[in-house]
Amino acid sequence: MKEGWEYKKLGEVCTKGSSNISLNKIEENNGEYALFGASGYVKGIDFYHQDQSYIGVVKDGSGVGRVDIYPEKSSLVGTMQYIFPKAGCELGYLKYLLQGLHLEKYKTGAAIPHIYFRDYENCKVRVPKKEEQQKIVSELDLLSGVIEKHKAQLEELDKLAQSIFYDMFGDPVTNEKGWDKQCLKNICSKITDGTHNSPINEPEGKYKYITAKNIKPDGILLDNITYVNEDVHRIIYDRCNPVYGDILYIKDGVTTGIATINNLHEEFSLLSSVALLKPSLSIINYYLKYVLNYPSQYCHIRDGMGGAAITRLTIAKIEKISIPLPPLSLQQEFAAKVEAIEAMKAKVRQSLKEAETLFNERMDYYFN
Repeated sequence: MKEGWEYKKLGEVCTKGSSNISLNKIEENNGEYALFGASGYVKGIDFYHQDQSYIGVVKDGSGVGRVDIYPEKSSLVGTMQYIFPKAGCELGYLKYLLQGLHLEKYKTGAAIPHIYFRDYENCKVRVPKKEEQQKIVSELDLLSGVIEKHKAQLEELDKLAQSIFYDMFGDPVTNEKGWDKQCLKNICSKITDGTHNSPINEPEGKYKYITAKNIKPDGILLDNITYVNEDVHRIIYDRCNPVYGDILYIKDGVTTGIATINNLHEEFSLLSSVALLKPSLSIINYYLKYVLNYPSQYCHIRDGMGGAAITRLTIAKIEKISIPLPPLSLQQEFAAKVEAIEAMKAKVRQSLKEAETLFNERMDYYFN
């Protein structure tokens, strides 16, 4: 341990407050003070609980354990926990200290996860002198700022691609440019889905096993991927054979309607929650991905979903999805512009990954 640092229980460097604010009780208020919840700003209210900046921890529901600093003259909803630093502990240092504890690991409850201050107040933490705390906060704030900058760049590039799509093709639902419309069945050489029998899958193996959780607009996410063996894969792949450049389309669950381009140069197995769309020669994969993900088209498709417990699109419904079909030359022009944007995004993502890696290393150094 560094000179001048101390080991203390968390409860010795901070204290908790409480909030019992119910949104129902302040439904009509729209005052000058901010009320925050797990997802951020909720509404303006005409009263506030805190006259100093403080830390809020999500203690119930989605995002449980998330930590952030909130401004003075604001309040938190009842699903949030107030945390205040005691003398000798900087507010910013306490935020990073709490983040370093990974509070989500202390959660309990299945249907609605929750966490209480008593669950982690006895954790041993390292506390340096205030001057050292300030240096640590400055370093981590700088890295956090770089990370947020890169994330903002990615969002702006996504907006640019969507803006280019609209300028070239218009809104695909209203189709104000009068393009010919075709059902996916007529412009895809194959539409099918993955296996309907969940196979045995392992943390290691020969063939990746891709499900809806792996499908993101930017490609296939390989975090926590599992694998199937040769025999299982061959049965699945003989019917559903994605290759590089095909469209993968989520058809089951809360993320139904998200399309991506297969960016893997290898065979893999799909679960039935993902549909495979093979574009014909009349449509470019970049155009097909963007038209399916365009906000108005996405909402229009989801309005036609069925299912009560689990919303879904059947293959029959996917085949009937109608989209505008501009000239191939225009689609190719759009694809070239998007590929240039994707190249820029790849560089930003690499910089983001490096910044996040450095941030995590410094967090480990200081708090683990």
